[in-house]
Amino acid sequence: LDIMKALAYIATLLLLCTACGGGAHKADKNTASIASVVNTQTIAITADDVEQGVADTLRFGKMRSGEIIAKTLRVENRCNRPIVLLRHTTTCGCIKINYDRKPIAPGQSGEIHFEFDSRTLYGWQMKLMEFYFAEKGKPMKIYAEAEVE
Repeated sequence: LDIMKALAYIATLLLLCTACGGGAHKADKNTASIASVVNTQTIAITADDVEQGVADTLRFGKMRSGEIIAKTLRVENRCNRPIVLLRHTTTCGCIKINYDRKPIAPGQSGEIHFEFDSRTLYGWQMKLMEFYFAEKGKPMKIYAEAEVE
């Protein structure tokens, strides 16, 4: 009886894996599948960071070509005055960036949302995005790293 339950359990798992697309497949270059947000990463910004610059890396990990992965970067203000992200530049059109350009009060956080679109990309990728504060100083450099298969 226990063997029958185990076999039924295994058969159910196999059926679920097949129904959910558990098999490997290659994505078409013209279509993209959007993955859910992988995680939220936090970077703390001090007054020195605003003046001298700060850098961090978002690691998107291994992706299939055609896949889109979203990540969120939480920016914590550890200054004694509000900070504002005014504008950004990027080295690639493969990353969509969305954030509010309103002040982040001391002790509060703001979020930057990223979508890395791997269509037409293959191999190891390292992209640079620079975010400029209203308070001048050097930009915050965020690198996006991914391995596209």
